[in-house]
Formats: sequence, C-alpha cells, structure tokens
Amino acid sequence: MKKILSILCLLVSLTACEVLEQTPEATFTPANFYRNADDARAAVSTIYDPLNSSNLYAQVMWIIQDQATDDAEWGNGRSTANQPKNDLDKYTFTPATSTFQSVWSTVYQAINRANTVIARVPAIPMDDALKNRFIAEAKFMRGFYYFTLVRLFGGVPLQLTETTSLDNLNVARASVDDVYKQVIQDFTEAEAVLPTTYSGADRGRATQGAAKAFLAKVYLTRQDWPRAAAKAKEVIDLGVYDLWATFGEAFLIANKNGKEAVFEMQALGGGVGEGSWMQGYMRPNFDRVNGVAGFGDDPATENLYKTYSAADKRRDVTIKLYSATTNPAAPASVLFPGYVYKYLDPSATANGEGSNNFPIIRYADVLLMYAEALNEQGAGNADAYTAINRIRRRAGIADLSGLTQAEFREVVLLERRLELAFEGHRWYDLVRTKRLISAMKAQNPSILVEDRHYLLPIPQTERDVNPALTQNPGY
Repeated sequence: MKKILSILCLLVSLTACEVLEQTPEATFTPANFYRNADDARAAVSTIYDPLNSSNLYAQVMWIIQDQATDDAEWGNGRSTANQPKNDLDKYTFTPATSTFQSVWSTVYQAINRANTVIARVPAIPMDDALKNRFIAEAKFMRGFYYFTLVRLFGGVPLQLTETTSLDNLNVARASVDDVYKQVIQDFTEAEAVLPTTYSGADRGRATQGAAKAFLAKVYLTRQDWPRAAAKAKEVIDLGVYDLWATFGEAFLIANKNGKEAVFEMQALGGGVGEGSWMQGYMRPNFDRVNGVAGFGDDPATENLYKTYSAADKRRDVTIKLYSATTNPAAPASVLFPGYVYKYLDPSATANGEGSNNFPIIRYADVLLMYAEALNEQGAGNADAYTAINRIRRRAGIADLSGLTQAEFREVVLLERRLELAFEGHRWYDLVRTKRLISAMKAQNPSILVEDRHYLLPIPQTERDVNPALTQNPGY
C-alpha cells in the first residue's frame, strides 16, 4: 500500500491527513479538509499508518506477543538495558510499565482517526463506490484495533464517535462481550463492501478476505467453533490465497502482499521514513548487514528450537543458530545463540530501513484456524486433516491421520507455534487455550506467571487521568 509520507495531526480530533497542496498547515481543520476523494484517501491511509509505529508492529507488539512467551527470552548470556522489555520477558511488569501506555495511546489515536473518517467521508461529493470502500476500510481498521485491545486488556472504553472536544473523556470500560460485539459488527460491515483484491499502489489495504480471516480469528478466540470454521472456509473458497511452494518464499521481500499474504503491516525502505525494523532489531549485534549491527531482540529459546524436528524445513528459515566458530561468531558467553531469521533485507542500510512487511495474518494461519475449529466440533474431520497436512507437507514432515480429538488439538497448537513463530500469535494462542502458565513454566520455571497475567494491566497513566477506568484483577 502506498504510504502517506507527510501527515498533519489535527489538534482536536487527532486525525491526520496527507499534505496535498502548498497551503500553510495552520489553515487545515476538520471542517475544511474533508472536501474530495484525495482528502478521503489520505485520511484513510493515516488509520493504517500506526501499524508501522514503534508503539505497535515496529517493536512493542513483538515484545508482548513473542518476548512474553516461551519462544523468546533474554538471559543465558544475553541481556537488555531496556527495562520494559525485560519486565515483559520476566513477567515483572506493573501497570506503570511504559509498554502498555504505548499500545493504548497509539491504538486509541488510530481508532479516533477511523471514527473521523466514518463520520466525515459520507458528506464528501465523490464516487459512491469509492466512498463506501473508504468507510469500510475505516470500519475494518477500527475492528482490528479494538480486537487488539480486548485481547490484551479485556474490556476497554468503546468510543465510536469522533472526539471533537476535551469534554466527557472519562469513559468507563465496556464489557468484553460488548467490545467483541462491536469488533464483529465492524468486520462484518467491512466484509460486505471491501474488494477481494487490489492492484498497484493500493495493494496491502484491507480486503474482504482479511475481514473474513479476522472474523475467523475472533470466533476462534471466543470458541465459537462453527462460525470460526465457516469464516475460515470462506477465505479458502475465495480462491485468492495459496501457500508458496516453500516456507521461505513467504518471507521474501519480492513476495510481500503476495498470494500467502492476507493482511500485512506495510514497509518501504529507502530513506522515506517508512522502513521496517524487524531485520535490524531481531538480528544479533555481532551480525552486521552493510556495516550496521542488530539489537538481538526476541532471542529464540532453545525450547523452541528443539521443538522443531531436524527434518522440519521451517526451523532454519525461522531461527539462525550461531556459534563461537561461525562467521560471524557469537560470543562464547551466550549459551544458546539462536536469533530470528525470518525477516532479512540484505539491502537495508540502517536498522529501520528494511522493506520487510510484517505478516499479521498469513494464509497458513487461516488453514490452521480452519483445522482447529473443525476438530473442536468432532474428531476425524477429513477437511481438518487436509488443511493441517498442507502445512506439514510443505515443512517436509509426515501427514497426520487417525488422531483422537485431544491429540489433534495438541498437534494443531504445536503446528501454530512452529509455523507462525515470531509472527505475533504465540501469546494469544497460549492465553486463549489457558496454557500460558504451563508453557512458561516448562520453558523457564524461574519466571513466575500467574492467573492475573492472562490479561495485561490497564496503564496507570490512563487511570490517573480517567478515574472511571477500573484495573484488571491482581494488579
């Protein structure tokens, strides 16, 4: 998707817009900006823009979704000076941990941008089909952002109208059920309007398939197995998506927004301020690309590495295992020098200049959701085996057959771990299946994970300014 490279944050509505004319910025207001289709397109693009923010998929979401799981851990000779990262890693975080405020404030800013588009674009004189698509994109993104919040924090304030003043901002938390009801409504309304594909600069925007896939994930999270299976099947039946022949092809920069991509965070290197950070942050500091050292974020655990079989073709694409004798050599003090290897950009000239998109939902995820939802309705479903075996066959491992429902349940969760490692699914999978405590204990018994950790704390700074916000139990 063509990124908006120059944006103006409007003071009151927190809405951003593309600068299209040489007009002094002070003259732009919500009242005079939303005049034509170009203004509408710019406003919609700014709803996507926070995805590549350091407060979301440019860093913070990895810390929550990977670092706080059994897939990644600091230690064994590796350390970080970033205290919030360490707090998530070791479950010593509190409501004051800055990570949570970063996510909360950025997501609500994006939600307000969506609300503004939904409120103001209908009055713009422009092509009705394009207008409806822009509104559907805004609803999709609002659904996406609220889905992010409810999975992390539980019930959150539901703000569905544009914020135009500083009055009446102390909004209480809605129930989890009410937030999910709104998420489903937004995705459903978007699904009815969005196109199945785009071309040119619009590739990467929300599609009908993406809305269906997120509905499948919502229903899976809610354990509504029939609806989860039905929505996943609808994605499959679109005929738009497919697996690449090899696992590694899914992560090639040349293949981004390709046939396996359902919805991705968009990135573009080259000094325009829209590059990705994965290839820099996740590469170790002793492995330089174009003379630039990495940071070694999300260091892979030995637990994860050994969970792959030696025959599994995904292992060496996902994790690069260094040693004291490799070139480059890992420090001897690092006991298990395994690092994320999925996200490479050999042409990147700086850590934030990768052209790698972040795969928020891949088609492989849809197939695994379909298999899981079918199995939960009864053992021995042939379509469930077909779906999961497509994933396993590409990985070079044997097909499954003849499992009990419980055995299939274990295998599909394992396949999700191996197939989708470092793509932002592990924490959610452990939480929704109530396995977070047992998985973390198996990986490192010294990390104390408790029942309260199934939800993150409401940021303390938000509660300080909004007394209507209650805290999650245990914090």
